Amino acid sequence: MDDPRERDALVSEDGLTMFGLSNKKTECDSESPSTALGASNRPGALWRNFHLCPHCLENGRQGVFERLNVTLPIISRSDGVSYHLVMGDKPISYPAENSAGQSDMKSVGFWYLHEANPCTETVVVILRRPPQNELSLLRHIETVADRLAEKLQKKSKLPCLYEFDGHRLHTAW
Repeated sequence: MDDPRERDALVSEDGLTMFGLSNKKTECDSESPSTALGASNRPGALWRNFHLCPHCLENGRQGVFERLNVTLPIISRSDGVSYHLVMGDKPISYPAENSAGQSDMKSVGFWYLHEANPCTETVVVILRRPPQNELSLLRHIETVADRLAEKLQKKSKLPCLYEFDGHRLHTAW
């Protein structure tokens, strides 16, 4: 699993942090940072679950993502050039208010930055029927991240709220 675009958030910590970086000169030294990190510059290429953002490096920014919650893997996506998307923290019960009563739904927040917009944006996804098993829930969130990445490849600004029923990601209003 040398290609970071194919990494799974559920791989061991070592698998997530190994990025193939070294101080050795390579044939990619004259190339862009994302190419030097092993990404393809072909349209539609997708980086998955990285700590070092190829998009930020490509655009002259510091590219290190730090975890807010060390018990969860980083779930992130990027095309290596125009955007990145990263899960902000663990999913929480939705609605969060106790007065709303018990619900099996959860919400998960993502941050994204698209080069067409100067600011980091937030998008929240309500998981209508999330799996109860933690491993299955992480895979469910991986699917959400893939769907959001597909949308960011087509447009630079996303609605701030989506719903995901396990199959379809759609705006919540």
